[in-house]
Amino acid sequence: MNTNMSEDADGTRERLRQSIVVLKKLTEQLGIPYESPEIQELKSKLDPYIRTGEPWSGKISFAAFGRTAYVALTRRNNVEVTLKKR
Repeated sequence: MNTNMSEDADGTRERLRQSIVVLKKLTEQLGIPYESPEIQELKSKLDPYIRTGEPWSGKISFAAFGRTAYVALTRRNNVEVTLKKR
């Protein structure tokens, strides 16, 4: 078994890296608690995407913060989350 961390033939590590960046921005920079239902819902979409690369796009309500997250998880291993005021 090859355990070379620099190899990422299926993009899993890149999807993980991008997902962590997004979660850190939301939790550390914007102050949304990691345990909040909104972050957990986003994480429920990110986890299978990280594992399989299956794309998903949609909206997640961050109503408690007066925002809606527009999420695009693409086949090109790109994670985009845009928070917009309601």
